[in-house]
Amino acid sequence: MKSKKILLAAAVFYFGVSEAQQSQYFTQKENYRFNLAQNLYQTKIYNASQYEYARQYFYNQNLEQSRKEAAQFFDNVIGVILQKNHAEDGLTAFMKEYPNSAYFAQANLPLADYYLAKKDFKEALKTLKKVNQYQLTKEENTQYILKLGYAKFMMGDSKGAIDALEEAHKTADESQKGDIAYMLGHLYYSSKQNDQAFQYFDSIKDQPKFSKLVRPYYVQMHYNDKDYDKAISEGNALLNEDISASYKAEVHKIIGESYFMKNDYESAYPHLKDYLSVQQNPSENDLYEMGFVAAQLKKYDEAVSYYNQLINSNSALAQNAYYQLGNAYLAVDKKQEALSAFRSSYQMDYDASVKQLAHEQYAKLGYDIGNPFESPTTVIQNYITSNPSGPKNAEMRSLLVKSYLYSGNFKETLNAIDKLPNSTPETDKVDQEVSYLLGTEEFNKGNFDEAERYFLRSLEFNINKEFNSRALYWLGQVYYQKGNYPSAITRYEKLTNETFPEKQQLPYDLGYAYFKSKKFDQAEQYFTQYLKNPKPEFKNDAELRLADINYANNDLDQAIAIYDKNEDATDYTLYQKALALGFKNDNVAKITNLKSLISKYPGSEYIDDAQYEIGVAYATQDDFTNSNDFFGKVIKSSSDKDLVANASIYRAQNYIDQNQNDKALSELKSLGTQYKNTAYAQKIVQAAKPIFTKTGDVSGYADFAKNVGVNIDASEIDEINLSTGKQYFTKKDYKNAISYYEKYLTQNPSGEGLYQAKYELGESYYQTNNPTKALLVLQEIASIQNDYQDDAATRVSQIYIAQGNSAEAKKYLENIKNSSNINVRNYANVELMKMYAEEKNFSEAEKLANAVIANNKNSAAVIETAKVIKARSLMNSGKDKDAQTAYTSLEKSSNTEVAAEALYAKAFYQNKGKAFKSSNETIFKLANNYASEDYWGAKALVLMAKNYIGLKDNYQASYTCDQIISNYADFPEIVAEAKEVKKQIKK
Repeated sequence: MKSKKILLAAAVFYFGVSEAQQSQYFTQKENYRFNLAQNLYQTKIYNASQYEYARQYFYNQNLEQSRKEAAQFFDNVIGVILQKNHAEDGLTAFMKEYPNSAYFAQANLPLADYYLAKKDFKEALKTLKKVNQYQLTKEENTQYILKLGYAKFMMGDSKGAIDALEEAHKTADESQKGDIAYMLGHLYYSSKQNDQAFQYFDSIKDQPKFSKLVRPYYVQMHYNDKDYDKAISEGNALLNEDISASYKAEVHKIIGESYFMKNDYESAYPHLKDYLSVQQNPSENDLYEMGFVAAQLKKYDEAVSYYNQLINSNSALAQNAYYQLGNAYLAVDKKQEALSAFRSSYQMDYDASVKQLAHEQYAKLGYDIGNPFESPTTVIQNYITSNPSGPKNAEMRSLLVKSYLYSGNFKETLNAIDKLPNSTPETDKVDQEVSYLLGTEEFNKGNFDEAERYFLRSLEFNINKEFNSRALYWLGQVYYQKGNYPSAITRYEKLTNETFPEKQQLPYDLGYAYFKSKKFDQAEQYFTQYLKNPKPEFKNDAELRLADINYANNDLDQAIAIYDKNEDATDYTLYQKALALGFKNDNVAKITNLKSLISKYPGSEYIDDAQYEIGVAYATQDDFTNSNDFFGKVIKSSSDKDLVANASIYRAQNYIDQNQNDKALSELKSLGTQYKNTAYAQKIVQAAKPIFTKTGDVSGYADFAKNVGVNIDASEIDEINLSTGKQYFTKKDYKNAISYYEKYLTQNPSGEGLYQAKYELGESYYQTNNPTKALLVLQEIASIQNDYQDDAATRVSQIYIAQGNSAEAKKYLENIKNSSNINVRNYANVELMKMYAEEKNFSEAEKLANAVIANNKNSAAVIETAKVIKARSLMNSGKDKDAQTAYTSLEKSSNTEVAAEALYAKAFYQNKGKAFKSSNETIFKLANNYASEDYWGAKALVLMAKNYIGLKDNYQASYTCDQIISNYADFPEIVAEAKEVKKQIKK
């Protein structure tokens, strides 16, 4: 470590420029006044001498030319000696007037003295070089050499100065040698030639005149020679002397640095601190050194204060200081601040070893506490890339896997494992568990293909028995959701003798899988088994499915018994029981149960169906009046187009059964006009057929059929085209289905299967990734009342959503939000909710969110999305307490984006409540657990900057803003907010 030299003043010349003795140039034969002038000059009475010379020159008319020349010369020389104005010009004029004067050579010395006095060392040196040394006396020559050395020194020619002074020292008398030795010692010291400096200082160190002057040199030179013990000894002795405050500070510094070099930091500390206490602008080196010493003595807060003064620097010293600052922060458990310091150090490229050490600390600390500036995994990966064969590489690769794991970025965890040169039991265990977790995450998002891939990967390992069983179980759930019930059953059956957290639900899942496969005996077996130990929330459903199995097996008494047991549970129970009673031909009981449903559940989704079934039951009893009354209620109030059409047709049939054929035919014709070219037209024709058959009006029947769009003479080829198209469509062979539907519709543009064929053609286009053609067909279906109108509108909205055309999608969603199909209606609510939330129309979004949340048939993922939107609405409307409650319930979400937003909201309200430190801790938790969620991480950094302002740590606040501005250009609105926060810091 280099120490700043003591900057002693340049050695003082103790020889006045006026001491030079002049030779006598005139004889004793001159007159008295001229001799007087000469005597006055020689005795240095310059004013009187100049007066006499001037008098001779201006007033002595008989003055000889030689003496006139001498008088003019000495008049000007004395002017130079006395530094009178324009004296230099006078001497220059003399030289021009007497270029060959015998006195010419004598002008250079006084002129050099003049320049030296004016500190014009360049001209002085130039003039001195013109002096003829051989014309000078020994004393004059000594003076000349001193002046020459002085001028060279001041011009930066130390060697030249030393050479001149060495020569002067040889010829000088004892009275002058001390001064010259002092100057030579200083020059050798300045040139770092300590041996020669010691030689000259030793010759004068005992002289009272020089003792105090040379002792500081000894302290510095001992230090420079790395003789630290002598530097300390001499320095401490010097501190007891009467020396100036600035000298004392410099001596403290040398002593402190000597102890520092001896690693005696405790002894170095007070001396370095004394030095710094009087420095208004300490150097970077001084601050770094003091910070290092304080840190070694475990005075970490003090060390931080010194290092922090270097934060605006960009140098090798600053890089080292940032690294040491990070260590000091760690020592006082300020890990967040340490993270920033290590990051600053590693981002500098001055010292590769320091950069690597800082990078290592930065990576480990980011893994430990989270990193709001950049992903900890990215930092670790960069370390591995920068040091591919370093000794820490293996440790860092293991840390990388854990970092991805603990940050919740499971996909990158697997990527990191895939890049490992060799797997280990530890990484295999992580692979198994992370693959399982990724599978569940994708499953909850509804991405069943991805979930299947991850569960299969997890099942490649069997290190953790529980995870193996759970992966197999959820793989079965994937197959169930994909409609592959045999594969689901195969996985479930393998788990019947295993123990795992979901085991209680296994019989329930097996029951449903067999139920969906229409294997009712096995389904009954497992639902019965499940009901021996059911979860309360699934008990009623399992019982109802058991009843449904009995219903499907025509075991109506058993089904009714179960429905009776659950009749107070739901409207569904009453409805199913009523249908079962109807199948038993107990229409009185059927009507009673359906009327009970209407009474108990006036808002039920089964109301319209119940009224329709009552109408059917009364018709079965030939009570056509009551039957038509209930059909009339369905026609008047139901939004279900199917029920309305069927009720209308059934009512017309009732008129036929009452022998009111004219009234029946009139109603059927009206229905024929209303439902012309629809699927209902055939029913209408079939309903009307008995009327025309009864009267033998075959042509009327044909005309009636034709008028309502029913072609009773459909060709066989058309039927083949249509049925084949449906067959391929049912098999999901959409490509082949398209060709048959296109043929059918070309030959039958208004046939009985028009809307079904068009709808299924449009759906086939969609399934074969041809959304353009799909839209052309499905938009037509969605614009006309028909059986497939709502389904077509649903698919059109889905296409527009996929294309990012929310405006067009919204039109169709608004049309189907009141659909009689509960699934269609719920889909519209969910998508409209998302759109209103995106438009920041939170009042509408919240209404829809409440409806979505209330529907327990929605998936967990959909309900969670609704809860997020509701929470945003509450926050936006200033309902802080409710918003906090809403967000708190979302913090444990398996959806990383939802959980990250919830943690952001928590940090936001902590900031709002001035709990700045707690808010920062929450932000680091967000960064640590959800590093992949860049948007919420960036917004959280803005909060962090505000927290640091609240904590009065402007450096950290400013640093955080700078990181946002530099690294989050993808989010311009967040960068703009960061810039506004930074303006507040400057204020």
